[in-house]
Amino acid sequence: MGQIASALGLRNSVLLHERCFLAVEGATEQQAIPVLFCLSQGLSLQAAGIALWACNNNEGALHLAAQRRTVMLLVDADSRNVAKFFKDDRLRHFGLDPATQVSFVGEAENFNELEELFEDEQWAEVANRKWPRRESGQPWEVAHFKAHRGGRKFSKDILDMIKEQGSKSPDGKPDMVYELATSLESASDVPRQLREVFAALRASAG
Repeated sequence: MGQIASALGLRNSVLLHERCFLAVEGATEQQAIPVLFCLSQGLSLQAAGIALWACNNNEGALHLAAQRRTVMLLVDADSRNVAKFFKDDRLRHFGLDPATQVSFVGEAENFNELEELFEDEQWAEVANRKWPRRESGQPWEVAHFKAHRGGRKFSKDILDMIKEQGSKSPDGKPDMVYELATSLESASDVPRQLREVFAALRASAG
């Protein structure tokens, strides 16, 4: 367990005392999920007994699951096809049930990634507040974001658009999604799939 904690960048005390572990793909989710969870559930991940870490497409989460810890993976739907780490047979090999312990973000709505779960209105609102367009009197509109739906990588396309047209721009995707998350005001603003995942996590931790 000590070796696993070291590999994941977790303190030994976290492995011993947290009741549930949520593995996410990388920095974007690691920054945004705590904000979204707190808004949705009314308490922090830590207060709910949930430890969060970014698995960064390695097998750290699977090795932790093999220790019979309560683990849930939250990954983008398109990761099924691009990372061997998230193949069903690999998950089962380490004792994870893909049906109950893995949530592929956006898959039920034919989306590829976390960023697509948020409404175009939400994206336009935060963009106007944080990264206004250079053209005077020409705000971001819903149509600017809707135009990128159905593309190969929604998050990259809208980030490139903001960088090209904005008077300011996010430092990168993690910053962009974090700013969106912190702009939300009520639990109902959090996408339904995430609210359901968070509720299941609380039940597991409880």
